[in-house]
Amino acid sequence: MSHGLSEGDGGDTTAHRVSGMAGTDRGEGSAERAALRRALEELDARLAAGAERGPGACVRFDSLVEKLRTPAAAFLKPELEERLARHVAADDSFARDRMAHVLAGACGQEALPALLRAMVTDRNEDGDMLHVDVLDLFEAWPDTAFALSMEYTVSDDPGLRRVGLWGVCFFDSLGTEYFGLVADAACDPDPGVRADVMTTLGSSVGLGDPSRALDILIAGASDAAPEVRRAVVSALYGAREAAALSGRPAPDARAALERLATDEEATVRDAARRALAPATGWF
Repeated sequence: MSHGLSEGDGGDTTAHRVSGMAGTDRGEGSAERAALRRALEELDARLAAGAERGPGACVRFDSLVEKLRTPAAAFLKPELEERLARHVAADDSFARDRMAHVLAGACGQEALPALLRAMVTDRNEDGDMLHVDVLDLFEAWPDTAFALSMEYTVSDDPGLRRVGLWGVCFFDSLGTEYFGLVADAACDPDPGVRADVMTTLGSSVGLGDPSRALDILIAGASDAAPEVRRAVVSALYGAREAAALSGRPAPDARAALERLATDEEATVRDAARRALAPATGWF
């Protein structure tokens, strides 16, 4: 399987940044290490104080963050991972993103497990720094990223299973190789995973097997979890191309939306009614 990039591509700036990591061990007492540890302590203190948050906050932290984004800071990996996990647990996305950015720059592919764990609670694709750093690492080390994604799809942690499926779909956006893996997860015991599957099947991944994708979405309209049914509404709207390719008549999907328009959950009902509104031009 080809991911379009070879691992350690010499043209990738992230890979280049960490290429000298193995040669940075100069002893705990070295002046460089001491300076980097002080920089981390300063970053910690400034993040904890919170006085520099607000408009332009990113710029005020840039010089300190970039100072730590060096292979020479790789020895700080345990401390960086601990701080990242702490900021994730505190739901402090600003501090989380600063620490994730440092960890990615200092440790390269070795940072991927910690950054993917951080994505369990936030997989927004709106350009936030955590998401950008993960994508940079995926592009720089596709083999490592893909292997981790596959490993996480069978994790005991449902959050990691969701991240793993997201990662697999990054490398198979048209569902040509791993559609079955995604489709099988529609039976996952965790409703969050099932909801993600519905959303994914409403995207281009559903084109891997349009008929099965539509069957799963229609079945999902009767899922016991409201969050899954809500995901089905948006997925059915987004899956118009898959529905067309499946050779299935539009009324199959429309009937599912009509059932959801009478759902016991108000948010599901409202979403389904909006999807059925003539103004959408869906049917």
